[in-house]
Amino acid sequence: MMTLKLKLKPGLIYTFAVFLTACNAPTATPTPPMLNLQTRIAATLASIPTAANLTPRAPTGTPQPAQSATPESAVATPTPDPAASASEYVVQPGDTLSIIAQKFNTSMAAIQLLNNIDDARLVRSGQRLKIPTAKLAPDENTFWVVYVVQPNETFGEIALRFGVQLNDLLRVNKITNPALVRAGQRLIIPLRAPA
Repeated sequence: MMTLKLKLKPGLIYTFAVFLTACNAPTATPTPPMLNLQTRIAATLASIPTAANLTPRAPTGTPQPAQSATPESAVATPTPDPAASASEYVVQPGDTLSIIAQKFNTSMAAIQLLNNIDDARLVRSGQRLKIPTAKLAPDENTFWVVYVVQPNETFGEIALRFGVQLNDLLRVNKITNPALVRAGQRLIIPLRAPA
């Protein structure tokens, strides 16, 4: 007779014992212990419901809107509608993002957001850019730029660093609670002149 030795951690022994107790269904014919265990495990696994054999239940009560883990006001950054972007531009030698924004009467921030560019200095000759036709705000100008929040920064510190009014920073980014700033958040900085 062959003996099988297993090293199990105490928590696993309890879990395994509970599992075996739950699977302790009588069998019709006597079987060797290992085969009996395999049969019980297979029967238990077969009885677990899967997505394919679940019957959808009708909803009860009034549907509630889903709650997000992070309040929307903390992460809402206005973005131009990509579908409204009617033009594409190929960056020419000597172009900067501010020159391109001036050509198309938009802001650097709108181009950055539409093209997923965090640093306004990182455009290169031959790059294809989508150019938004919709404005981010009525008072938008060429010099608005995107800034990525760094760890432990506050909206007040960011406004002070860029010389913009805190109220303008919050308004442009549609933020209602300035305490909900987070690292990695993309903000539109409403500059009135080149930084």
